[in-house]
Amino acid sequence: MKKVFGILLIVISITSFAQETQKNKIDSSAIIQTALDYAEGFYSGDAARMERAIHPDLNKVNPRTLQQSGRTILAYNTYSGLLENTRAKVGLLDENKRNISVKILDVNNDLANVKLTSENFCDYLQMIKIDDQWKIVNVLWTNGISNPRIKVFKPADEKDAIVKSASMFIEGIISGDSKRVEMIADPEFNRVTYNKVPQTGKTVIRRIRFDAIVENTFARIGKFDESSRDFQLEVLDIMDGLAIVKVETINQLEFLQMYKNGNEWKVLNTVNIARPDLTLAPLLPAIVGEPMPDFTLPVYGGGEFTLSKYKGKNVLLMFPRGWVVNSWCTYCPYQYLELGELQKEKNIRKKYDLEIAFVLPYDNEKIADWFDKLPDVLNTLETVKNPPAQGNPIQVEYGNWAKQHFPKKFEVKKGEIPNDIPVIIDADRKLSNQLKLFTKFWDGVTSDQNIASVFLIDKNGILQFKYLGQMTEDRPSTEYILDFLKRMD
Repeated sequence: MKKVFGILLIVISITSFAQETQKNKIDSSAIIQTALDYAEGFYSGDAARMERAIHPDLNKVNPRTLQQSGRTILAYNTYSGLLENTRAKVGLLDENKRNISVKILDVNNDLANVKLTSENFCDYLQMIKIDDQWKIVNVLWTNGISNPRIKVFKPADEKDAIVKSASMFIEGIISGDSKRVEMIADPEFNRVTYNKVPQTGKTVIRRIRFDAIVENTFARIGKFDESSRDFQLEVLDIMDGLAIVKVETINQLEFLQMYKNGNEWKVLNTVNIARPDLTLAPLLPAIVGEPMPDFTLPVYGGGEFTLSKYKGKNVLLMFPRGWVVNSWCTYCPYQYLELGELQKEKNIRKKYDLEIAFVLPYDNEKIADWFDKLPDVLNTLETVKNPPAQGNPIQVEYGNWAKQHFPKKFEVKKGEIPNDIPVIIDADRKLSNQLKLFTKFWDGVTSDQNIASVFLIDKNGILQFKYLGQMTEDRPSTEYILDFLKRMD
């Protein structure tokens, strides 16, 4: 029976994969056909093909540089204008001279981004699947492949500037900074959102213009909690002063059509949709007395750390503050070294049936620097503990306080990894953001940092203890944490 059930699962899995693969093939073919109807329809004067490809609310824009002034203006084609020009055969060109090429840049559910190049025009097409038909809603286009708008243009040299502008635009929206949005969005800015009307089941699109995006941002509509503001950005393509950029935030995907205006990159058209992989779990914090959210993250030096694999053990997760403006937090390494020393001397893992891990919201290279700078940080801590005799009373008092709370002196060689307690790499801040720990402003300082925190999870995976620091220095002592572990058992 088990064997039959296993075979059934495999068959279901294969069938599901095959169905999804078949759907992707069908969509890809339909997307390419829509692009060809648009291009070949125009070149052949076939208005029916053009009408089949474009949405009635089409927004087609062409940045043009005026030779007389060197400035860039935006020229528009409307749905009716494009149809009538096609019907009038104004773009007529022999088939063997068209040089049409279509490349799908991205497909997400009912949204596609496509690059089309040809002899007389090159386009970025944004398509939406409406009533099982792919329709072009946004077009950003430039001259044909043999006559580029910008005579000397190197896409690789433009990528950093594109990323900077796109990042500023998105950061402005999710942080409620309308000045940033106003700076990067073109005055002709146009965002498409779409949804189905429940009563009819028909898909409709809605456009948000420049004033609306700026005023909505000013009103903090669309602003995220600080711990949810990280986003992933990918430049999908660059050509002749145009670019298409994909942005993934915590809850949505947005695709930006951008163009170069003088020395600036402007966001002109966008389409956004809810992330298809969105679930509730990443949006919820960890609650004491309830199961700790599971996660899998890489470990510095190799391997992975999956929380659920430690069911049957207690787990101590430590979140140091990390990088503070231009140096590493003075107090963060202390408990890492103290716990490592206790493991060597008293085998606390075995004694408390415990696994320990430290989580840093940085990439591999940054964490390597954390280890490299440990001796410098420890020297700074010793300086704090032993201020000059002639120091002011506050310095002396603070030094005495530091001696009381950080009494041990650790010796670490440059670049040495002083113990075997894993340091987890949370480079995308996935875990730190879910737990509402990552922040760019905390304890009076602007920096990429975590709120110093402690999480204790019991053998059943239930969060039993959670502490988020008000300041870097006020985390529970190692002695307190270990005492709490005794009481957990």
